[in-house]
Amino acid sequence: MLPAWLALTSTDLLSSMTTREREDFGKTSVGLGVTDRVIPILADLVAEIRGYIGSHPGNSLSADAALIPGEFKAKALAIARWRVLITIPGYQPGEGRKLEYEKADAFFNNVAKGTISPRPAPDAEASQVPQGRTIASPQIRARDRLFTRSQQDGI
Repeated sequence: MLPAWLALTSTDLLSSMTTREREDFGKTSVGLGVTDRVIPILADLVAEIRGYIGSHPGNSLSADAALIPGEFKAKALAIARWRVLITIPGYQPGEGRKLEYEKADAFFNNVAKGTISPRPAPDAEASQVPQGRTIASPQIRARDRLFTRSQQDGI
């Protein structure tokens, strides 16, 4: 059973990629500051997922900014794999992986809408998004027109 909330690590990515893909795509053409592009990709993805969760007022987040819900791990890794594979120009990851990425992206859009909610974290903090409330809007009702073109007999 998955823990309630967990951190994504670069070794987790090996469940959706081969070791050779991980090494070839993660460490090819990197700079001095970033020796492995998987680490910043995962960090950005965790922040993005937490943003999706926190954008709905009914959801809560873990106090630890590096954790995501355990049940979101597979979808998150599908997105991370796609982002790692498309960093090499001209490489086509394949339709199956693209389809899995699109499904994961749609899943997280549903999380942001509130259709899908994660389990609360053990150290849950309430969402900072204010509860939506309806604001009265004016109702404009005009009276029927007395004179219309059809009533003017050609004048």
